[in-house]
Amino acid sequence: MFHFYTLFTRYSIDYGMFRFCIADTEHDWREGTEQYKFIEHCLASVDRQKQPWLIFLAHRVLGYSSCICYAEEGSFAEPMGRENLQKLWQKYKVDIAIYGHVHNYERTCPIYQVSSTLCYPPFKVC
Repeated sequence: MFHFYTLFTRYSIDYGMFRFCIADTEHDWREGTEQYKFIEHCLASVDRQKQPWLIFLAHRVLGYSSCICYAEEGSFAEPMGRENLQKLWQKYKVDIAIYGHVHNYERTCPIYQVSSTLCYPPFKVC
């Protein structure tokens, strides 16, 4: 039997000047997992001469400051993500991360280890 979701839970696409690395937020992506290995390979294998833009996409957001949706559940952060992925984003110089799930819009200055890096005054993401 064909199950689309189980076959395509994470993948990468090269489109013109862009490399898209798409992760599955419903499965563990902490260091050492198969998904973490996939994400690292996806980020590491891009040819920045051909695809200078490296974009990470996922469904559930890793942390944000303006919506109470997760606060009602007791957390503003996705439990298995931010700390492990930040190292990869910095190492491979990811340009943009895009998420869905919460139906609100939020954008920030660059963030590293839950603090803004270029905004003034600096702020902290929950």
